[in-house]
Amino acid sequence: MARPEIDAGAGCGDERSLADRETVRLAVTIDTEEEGLWSGLYRSKATVENIGGVPRFQEVCDAHGVRPTYLVTTPVAKSDAAVGILRPIQDSGRCEIGTHVHPWNSPPLSEEASSGTNSFLCNLPPEIQRAKIEGLTELIERQFGRRPISFRAGRYGMGIEGINILRDLGYRVDSSVIPYTSYETQGGPDFRSATCQPYHPSSHEILNPGNDESLLEVPVTVGFTHRHFRLAHRARSFAMGLPRRLRAVGVLDRTGIATKLKLSPEQASLEGMKKLATAVTRGGNNSLVLMLHSSSLKPGCSPYVGSESDLNRFLNDLGDFFAFCQTDLAAEAIPLGEFSHCRSELQ
Repeated sequence: MARPEIDAGAGCGDERSLADRETVRLAVTIDTEEEGLWSGLYRSKATVENIGGVPRFQEVCDAHGVRPTYLVTTPVAKSDAAVGILRPIQDSGRCEIGTHVHPWNSPPLSEEASSGTNSFLCNLPPEIQRAKIEGLTELIERQFGRRPISFRAGRYGMGIEGINILRDLGYRVDSSVIPYTSYETQGGPDFRSATCQPYHPSSHEILNPGNDESLLEVPVTVGFTHRHFRLAHRARSFAMGLPRRLRAVGVLDRTGIATKLKLSPEQASLEGMKKLATAVTRGGNNSLVLMLHSSSLKPGCSPYVGSESDLNRFLNDLGDFFAFCQTDLAAEAIPLGEFSHCRSELQ
């Protein structure tokens, strides 16, 4: 994929003081989905018991004035019990409901079942992509009484065909791009050259900015503890090409020269999330997108939260991070869809 004209090193560079920055905006996004995905991708037997963990998580969000975005899959949208938990939160204005397509269980199921290339939406024929996105969009509208405007593809499997379909269906924000990351070895997309900043994708290339402002791409926040993201990315890429016996990547991680982090309590410590958020915002990027899976809200449903004590730590870290964003970064937590309203400030 071609490198975007937007600075892919955004989120780094010369540090800017808090007074010099525009308002920092934080989106807290939850891939709200069936459990069991860590052991395989299933078309049947999709249970959604983990949604029972949402109310406790929502209490943490409410305590900090955070309105999260629950991006729901087909099994969740089909479940009256899950909708019964999520819809009252939406109707009270405390969250947003968006769309999260898992191709393997979103009708029509005309493609060959696969945990490989067919699990990435972008690899399916455009007409099948459209049918799956449109079908779940309409299901969410029926079940939640509102048409969703925010989207994330399962496994981050988004391509330009999907972007243009979202535009056709009236979506305003996509958050499927995950910078400095490639899924090529699994048959998925390559986002290594993606910018960390929100941008309007062109109609021809998902990673290139264009003139159509109807849809905003708001990438998941991924970066480095070293504030010069582009240099850190190059160093890490070079290290990954060296013989494994040299353990060069481990050296970069231990020294902090190029420690790659994702803004997620599942893959980063509280201190790591704070360091990443600080590096991103001091570098001039005013947008933070935190993500987690709903299966981490119930012990034993994800590899990240195995026990009740794990869950307590997980939720405490989230609360502490929300407080840090508000006090240290003066951040405003808004639903993902609301980024489309402030896009002029996000350019």
